[in-house]
Amino acid sequence: MESHRWNQKPVINSIIDILIKNKGEILDKRLEELLKKEFPFVNSLILEEIFMKLESMNIVNVFRVSKNKKMIVLNKNSQSIREGIITDLF
Repeated sequence: MESHRWNQKPVINSIIDILIKNKGEILDKRLEELLKKEFPFVNSLILEEIFMKLESMNIVNVFRVSKNKKMIVLNKNSQSIREGIITDLF
């Protein structure tokens, strides 16, 4: 029996993968577009909550670019992410 309750890949993992593919930074609106392909339930409120969690874990930094745009930047000094991924990225 196939379960649709749990995603095979968590949203946070997808966010980190997208950041790595985009050289460690991406605009929040573009990230939301990419995530909606895999996770139709994602919206800007859910992403704000996830960004706050990731920022408090020192995995990303969030910078306001304009009134309604934010730049999400992967923290290359984070101890939470494997060093091998970071060296491949930078």
